[in-house]
Amino acid sequence: MSNAYALIMAGGSGTRLWPLSRRDRPKPLLPLVDEHRSMFQLSVERLYPLFSPDRILVVANEELTYGLRKQAPDLPRDNFIVEPMGRDTAPAVGLGAIHIRQRDPGAVMAVLTADHHIADVITFRQVLDVACQMAAQGQIITLGIAPTFPAVGFGYIERGALASTINGIEAYHLRRFTEKPDPSTARKFVSSGRYSWNSGMFIWPVQRVMAEFQQHAPDLYSGLEQVAAAIGTPAYQERLAKVWPEMPRISVDFALMEHIREGAYVIPVEMGWNDIGNFEALYAVLSGKQGANVVVGPEPLLFETRGTLVHSRRLVTAIGVEDLVIVDTDDVVLVCRRDRAQDVKRVVEYLQEHGQDRYL
Repeated sequence: MSNAYALIMAGGSGTRLWPLSRRDRPKPLLPLVDEHRSMFQLSVERLYPLFSPDRILVVANEELTYGLRKQAPDLPRDNFIVEPMGRDTAPAVGLGAIHIRQRDPGAVMAVLTADHHIADVITFRQVLDVACQMAAQGQIITLGIAPTFPAVGFGYIERGALASTINGIEAYHLRRFTEKPDPSTARKFVSSGRYSWNSGMFIWPVQRVMAEFQQHAPDLYSGLEQVAAAIGTPAYQERLAKVWPEMPRISVDFALMEHIREGAYVIPVEMGWNDIGNFEALYAVLSGKQGANVVVGPEPLLFETRGTLVHSRRLVTAIGVEDLVIVDTDDVVLVCRRDRAQDVKRVVEYLQEHGQDRYL
């Protein structure tokens, strides 16, 4: 894949993983599933050998970029593209696209994330290789995750007829994207067998994605082209700082994927994917089986305790409890039921509203 580039988006703050995830140490920098490597480091490593280090680019804010560079010294310094501020995924993808286009106008671009867990790396590489082959023919491909339950926290992709099979990997015509559904709709989606979870991973020719921006998000396209004209010149930083705050705040799903029908395909895949958006998801990845206790840190004293996640550098004891999350950091202790893990974001919002920035 001589003309294929990977763009890793590293903008996730991980508020539902507070107090592990903080402003100065957000989710991509955390060793959540591997005690020696962060989520970002794992995201980079699983791209080898499909992509060489010089063909892996990262887009993130300036503060996070410093930590990312330290964790991935093999990637060239110029491959870290700095966003002046977060404007959602469509501007981030566009910023990566114009930098890749500057290097190779005929390039294929794989849009990936810095904070997803993928257990089956071999399958991931095989599917990504096929998707890049299809993109080299001008097509747009998204990876759909085979649903394991009727999740309401993910978007869904409906597939149409089978379009092609390459190396045993099936690609289907993409029918439509649907935002996060209610429980009843999610159950219908899963039972139909036609839907995949939206992974947020896209593979496309860089020229085509820019053409789609021009057609479906002209304001965004105009801003990107203004920035693109200054790449490689002394005016770049000033131009980016001027244009970026005016960029529309919009996701790539809303800006592009909900509008594209022709030449768009979905590859449904089972590869042990999880976006680890909260402690319940982290428990699912680490536990292996429901009811087991998960411990990160010193061995705790757990009596008549099951289904509990304990994350601490100190000794933790628990007696007669079930299905809890216990997270102990230097300055905060969090205790909640696992089925209320989504509500951790409410704590972060409260701290923000009440000026408790030292805990953020």
